[in-house]
This record gives sequence, structure tokens and C-alpha cells, in this order.
Amino acid sequence: MIREIITQKSKMTKLSVTNNRISAILRAENEKTGMRVYQDGLIGVAGAIGKYNEDELTARAKHMLRYRVPYDCAPTERAVRTVDLSQRFALTDEELVHTSTRLLDELRSRYPAFTFSHIIRYEEKEEWLRNDAGADLLYRDKYVSLELLIKYKSSKSLMDGFAVNISRMYSFEDAFAVASEYCDAYEETIELPREGKIPVVLLTEHMFLSKFLTDLNGKQYGAGTSLFSGRAGEKLFNERFSLEVDRNPETCYGGFFDGEGTTLPGDRCLLIENGVLRMPYTTKRIAKKYGLPLTASASLTYDAVPDATPEGIRATPGDQTLHTLLGGRKAIFVMFASGGDFTAQGEYASPVQAAYLFDENRIYGRLPQLSMSSNVFDMFGKDFVGVSCDSNSPHSPFRYLVVEMDVKKIGGHM
Repeated sequence: MIREIITQKSKMTKLSVTNNRISAILRAENEKTGMRVYQDGLIGVAGAIGKYNEDELTARAKHMLRYRVPYDCAPTERAVRTVDLSQRFALTDEELVHTSTRLLDELRSRYPAFTFSHIIRYEEKEEWLRNDAGADLLYRDKYVSLELLIKYKSSKSLMDGFAVNISRMYSFEDAFAVASEYCDAYEETIELPREGKIPVVLLTEHMFLSKFLTDLNGKQYGAGTSLFSGRAGEKLFNERFSLEVDRNPETCYGGFFDGEGTTLPGDRCLLIENGVLRMPYTTKRIAKKYGLPLTASASLTYDAVPDATPEGIRATPGDQTLHTLLGGRKAIFVMFASGGDFTAQGEYASPVQAAYLFDENRIYGRLPQLSMSSNVFDMFGKDFVGVSCDSNSPHSPFRYLVVEMDVKKIGGHM
């Protein structure tokens, strides 16, 4: 029998923001521990929150072996590594509150027609996996998340935009630049220059990547129910498009190992390389069952058997800025789009509730309500423009994704 222990610790200060002011300060600290036991091709799992007795937790995990949950893969052996990014910057709770208060005061003063709400979060976390087979993997980190919902006071919408960033630093100047970018352009309403194929820009890319997140799951792919099943080795997309599992904590803000203790050479794995489909994302069990490569994509859940997760999947950034990618063309910057999805055949359509015109290096002019449509093979094939090397903040992990879409006007300005 092999024992494996998962420890997840977090320490968080969360500022609740309501109508441009800090309405509450929540401090929380918790620790979760998972015990796994492996024996005769079976796995038993037990979890605890807070203080625990290791012998009792082991006994509970052993008891779960009676349910005969199959796990015919060897636990990770002789892997020892520590990545500690928690010392990158120092920030006290007092400094967090002071900078956030200054930020909200300035936003309220500069943009009286808007309200800013939701949360600003400062979090420290630790993930640790070790077992009797010699694995000892530890990841620590510390960062600030800015998550502000923006609403124009006279708007009938629940929200008209959002300001999101995550970084291992926190400055007034950077946070203000991220939060104010769209407010400067909101009150200038303009019409869509033309309908038809237009470059569409996203800063948070998962809206367009969702078909890959579902259909490149190794279970769907291996079972033959994925749009891409059996097509590994084929060039399906633009040679400028690559999709990767990124487990480099510097860029993904997550651990370098997955829930089974698997790590990747160079902390990354290409699922699609220069347009060629290489593999789906997998866990040990999925990889073994379907004869697929292992991609370190098992969920790190302290009290459950690891399952496949798309955590860390992103479009690989290129070496060009957004300005260079567009080459002087006007583009539609999509701030908020809800209600769209891909069909099983890969067709995509979505209404766009909040969009701006992007020209050269700036956002200007709020556009009316739009619709955008395409299909996954065109979006990442002939109509794929690229992924930028820059972002709306020098400290942001996000990158601009640019795809040409069929864009039409469907309503007026909200």
C-alpha cells in the first residue's frame, strides 16, 4: 500500500466593493488535507478541513478501498521539486486597504457616472503533494486579484463591463489604468463601421476556446464523441495557432504539478502545434485507457479521485503586439458577450452586449449590440489572426486573442 497526502493552504484578505466603496473586509485562512491510499489497483480517498489526526485520516482512506474504486496507475515516484513565488512582493492588509481606497476614491471622482462593485482579493496559497513512493512537490504563491464590475448608472443592464487583472504586485497606477480603460470610451457611442468579416479582439480568451476545453478532454476524445476524435496528426488549423497546457507558475498562476503529481518537461505541453492536432488533455487513467500521451491535466481535489481538468490550457502567445497583429485595421473589442456557444459540429454564434471599436493602440467609441458567428475550424484556421505578446497591463497574464468573425448589428446602444 502507498499513501499520498495532498495539502492545500490559503490565506486571503477580500475587500467587498459596493458602489465605489469598500463595504466589508473579510479575512480567511484555511487548510485542506487529502489522504489517498493505493492498493491492488484500487484507490481510497479521505479529506479533512483544518486540524486532523493523520492516523484517523489514513484509516478513513483505507476504509474507502472497500468501495473498490479502480485506479490501476502507479503513483508518481521520486519527484522532488519546490517552486516558491510567495516572496516576490510584500503587501500588508493595511497597504491593500489603503491602495484600494485610493483607487476607488479616484474612480468615483473621475467617473461619477459609473459604479464599481465586486471584490479585490489578496491571496497566499500553498499546494503540496508527497507520497511513500518518493514524490515531494511543493508550490507557493501570492498575488492580488482585481475583479470589478462596471455599471453605467443610467444603464438598464446589470453590468456594462468589468476590470479584471491578477498580478504579483499591487499599485494604484496599474489598477487605475485597468479599471478606467473602458470608462473613457463608454460615453462616446458610435455605429458599426460595416458588417461582415471584421477582426474581433478578446482579452479573456476562454470564450473562443471553449470548444477545445470540452472536445479535447481525453475521455470524450478517446470514446469517439469529440469533434476531433481520431484526428491527431492532422493539420486542422492555422499554422500560427498553437494550444498548450501551461504549468509554468510564472505565466499560469497555478501549480507546476497536477492532481496526480505529474509534471511536464519545461512545464508545458502542446495539444495543438502550429495548427496540427497533437493530443487531447489527459490524466494517468485516461492516458492508459485510450493509449494517449500524458498531459498533467488531473484535478488537484483534496477529497476526490483526480479527474481531467482544462486548467492551464491557453492559446500560445506569439511575438507580435496587438497593434502589429492588426496592421492598422480597425477591430471590434468585445468586452462582454453572454448567451453564445458552440454546437456539436463546431458552429459558433453569440450576441455581444458590450463592445468597442479598437483602432491603432486605443479603445474608443461604444458600439451598439452586435452578433458574431463563425465555426471553430475557420476561427482558428483561415480567419485566425494571432495571439499578442502584450496585454492591457505589463503585469497581466492575459493576452489578446484576435480572430476574424462575421459581425452584424442586432440592436441599439444599451
